[in-house]
Amino acid sequence: MPTSLGQKIKELRIMKGLTQSDLGSGMVTPSMISQIEADKANPSHKLLCAIAEKLETSVDYFLSDMQTKLEQTSTYKLAKAYMESVEYDKAISLLEELLDNPAPHLQLTNISFDLANCYLHVEQFERATELFEDVLDSAIRSGEHNIAVLALNKLGVIQLRKENLLLAQFHWKKAYQVLSRTEGIDVSTKAFVITNLGMVNLKLGEYNDALKYYTESYHLLQGTNYLKLIGETYNGLGHANKELKNYKKAVEHTQDAIAIFKSLNLIKASYDCKVNLAMIKGDEGRVEDALALLEECMEGFSKHGNDFDNANVNSEIARLLLKESRFKDAESHCKQALELLEPGIRETAFVFRTLAEVELGLEEFDSAIEFAEKAIELFQQFDMIGQITKTYALLGEIYKSRGDFLAATESLQKMQSIVESNLRERVLIM
Repeated sequence: MPTSLGQKIKELRIMKGLTQSDLGSGMVTPSMISQIEADKANPSHKLLCAIAEKLETSVDYFLSDMQTKLEQTSTYKLAKAYMESVEYDKAISLLEELLDNPAPHLQLTNISFDLANCYLHVEQFERATELFEDVLDSAIRSGEHNIAVLALNKLGVIQLRKENLLLAQFHWKKAYQVLSRTEGIDVSTKAFVITNLGMVNLKLGEYNDALKYYTESYHLLQGTNYLKLIGETYNGLGHANKELKNYKKAVEHTQDAIAIFKSLNLIKASYDCKVNLAMIKGDEGRVEDALALLEECMEGFSKHGNDFDNANVNSEIARLLLKESRFKDAESHCKQALELLEPGIRETAFVFRTLAEVELGLEEFDSAIEFAEKAIELFQQFDMIGQITKTYALLGEIYKSRGDFLAATESLQKMQSIVESNLRERVLIM
C-alpha cells in the first residue's frame, strides 16, 4: 500500500525525534497534528510548507500526496454521482479503480459496499455477493453492527432476486438477530429488514410469521415519516390477514395502504394494493365487486404497469371466475396470463394450479394432472411448502375424480416425502 501524506509526516517527525507538540508548536495543536498524521484532516498549503520546513524537507515531497488524495476524493464523489444518475457501469469502473488502489483517507468498507450495490443493480449477482460478504466479514471483525445489518439485508435482496427464497429468509433472519441484540441502529434499517422478513414469509406461504413481522414493522414505524415503507407494511398486513381469513382487518389495512400510496402519487403501487383488495373481496364472496375492481386495475396497469402486472390481474380474474364455475372464461384468462409471464417464474405456478382446477371442473382429467404437476415442480423449485401441500391435495382430488384411488394415495405419499425432505434442507441451511 502506498505511503499516505499523514504517514510521511509521521515517519519524518519520528526520524527527527520530534513530538506532535514539537511539530505543531507555534502553528497548530498536537491534536491537529494527530489528525493530519491519521489522514483525518487536510493541512492548508501554508501549514504544509511550515511542517516541511520544520522537518527539513521539500514541500514537493508532500504536494504529490496532496494531489493524489484530492484526485481519489474527486473520483469517489464522481462515482457516487454516477450511482445517483443510475449510470452504474461508469460508477463500477471508478470504484474498482479505488478498490485496487486503496486510499487511507477513504473507508474501504464504504467503497466495497457502493461497488457491491452497483453490481446488484446491473444483476452481476456473483460479484455483488462476494463484495457484500467482504463487507460483512469486515463489519463483524470491527464490531460495526449497523454495517453488518445493511450487508445482510443486501445479501437477502440478491437471493430474492435469484428467487432463492429460503436463502433470502436466512440472511434476513441473521440481520434480525443482529438487530435484536444491538442498540442504536436507525429505525429505517430495522424496518427494511423486518418488512423484508414479512414479505419473504408471505411468498413462502408462512402467513403467521409474515403477520408477526409486518405487525412489528407497523409498531416500529408509528410516528415516523417513512410513508412509502408504512404503505408497504399496511399492504403486507392486508395480504397476511387475507390469507389467515381475517377479512375485516385485511380490508382496513389494504385501504390504508392505497390511501398512502395515492398521497405519495405512487399510482402503480396503489393499483397493486387494489388487486389485493379485489382478492379479499373475492374471498369474502363478493365476486362481482372483485371483478369490477380488477377490471379497473387492468385499465390502470395499461397506463402505469407492465406485462407482469396485467398477468397478475388476469390470474386473479381467472381465480374468481373459477369460483363461479365459469370454467371456459377462467381458462381464457389463465392463458392470457401465461402469455404475459416469463416462463419458469414463481407466479406461473399459481396460474398452472388454477388451470388444473379449471380442467378438473371441465372433467379434462389428463390436462388437470399435467397442470397440477407443472405447478408442483415450480413450487418445489421456490421452496413453497404450503403451496406444494395444497397442490398435492388438488392432485389427489383429480385422481379420485378420475377413479384412480391408488394414484391418489401415491400423490399424498409423495407430498409427505417432499415436505420431510424440505424440512431437512431447512435445518441444514439454518
